[in-house]
Amino acid sequence: MQNILRCFLLILITIFSNEGQSEENIITPSILEQLMQKGGFGFANLEHRELGESIILRGLQNTNAELTLPNGIKVTYGEIVMLAGDLFGNAKYPISSCSLSTPQNCFEAQFNALALVPKDKVLDEIKQLRKFFADLALELKEARNQGQDDWVFYKKKGNDITKKLNRLTGGGSFISDYIPFGQYILLAQVNYDHFVPDSLKAYQVGHQMALKTALRAHQLSLQNKIEEADKTLQLAYAQNAFANHYLTDSLSSGHMRTPRRAVAKIHLPAVLTLLIANLMHDEDSQQGLWIFNSKGMNWLAYGDGNLYKKDNKFHYELIKNIMQLSADSIYKVFKTGAIPNVFPEQEFLPLYDQIGELNNTSPLFKLENGKLLKRESNFDLWDYHWTGNWVPLVTLLEFQIKNK
Repeated sequence: MQNILRCFLLILITIFSNEGQSEENIITPSILEQLMQKGGFGFANLEHRELGESIILRGLQNTNAELTLPNGIKVTYGEIVMLAGDLFGNAKYPISSCSLSTPQNCFEAQFNALALVPKDKVLDEIKQLRKFFADLALELKEARNQGQDDWVFYKKKGNDITKKLNRLTGGGSFISDYIPFGQYILLAQVNYDHFVPDSLKAYQVGHQMALKTALRAHQLSLQNKIEEADKTLQLAYAQNAFANHYLTDSLSSGHMRTPRRAVAKIHLPAVLTLLIANLMHDEDSQQGLWIFNSKGMNWLAYGDGNLYKKDNKFHYELIKNIMQLSADSIYKVFKTGAIPNVFPEQEFLPLYDQIGELNNTSPLFKLENGKLLKRESNFDLWDYHWTGNWVPLVTLLEFQIKNK
């Protein structure tokens, strides 16, 4: 049956190609919805939040875990890490390829979608998202009690999560849970800032902005403007939490070597190139990657949906330590008034360009001489042969048939 369907799809695409039509032109709304229903994405929100909640914030007047944003919204550090870029952001201005005057302006555009939008316009959405994730956490806990792995739970729930988050962020209709796209899917379509190397740049830009804000807090404290200094320090931590989303993405194996920007250039609707990129994202997240850093440490790292996997314990603890170093830099600038020239957390990051030298599975996609190649065998993870002659839509459908 799979071979028959594959042949049919090849014939169909060949016909349209001969008529001068691109793959993009043969995607109707109904076909698009069917593809999305079988290709859920973006299910590691709880992991982002839980990592963020482990971070200690020093120097604040109030030991309450919540930070007050400029618009008056109160959120925790972990909630910001979770919401940043995935649920709140600006799809027009990716930080790593900023079309504004400086990358800092694009980070502000992302951050301000959460922090500066009037409170009455976002508070209800945040409350609904909190309830949704609280319910999801309870479901995950029950699944764990029944012996189910997180990855399996998220794989089963991925489609439902995508539908719900699309509706909670302004999308969906009586026609479909997916149409129109809400902010969740709109942001995911251009989520370059969430994949290495772009995620590293996005983090650095946001972290530097947070450090500058911490410096302003220091200057205010010297003027004995204690309350204003505390508000500014809270803002610095909030900005850093937002930047930490990109940092944690950089530490997820599914984000380390997936050529996200190259896949985005495939001539298909952006949401389908997202699903194609997620084929490799999911594969590397589940299989894990052996990595090492400049400090001589080497270890096995897993990705989204596998944070609490037994073999991922060292990686999990290291992520928390890296995030704490990031937050501690905010406090040090607040206390000393000096912005560091180097980021201490960076020396713990993997040497990403050397991942291929280790005994890892073969990447599903790779960029070579400017051309996007696909592994010749879709499902043999140890096939180290790639081809430039492949049909993206057929590849997507083959994976969805296999995983049905």
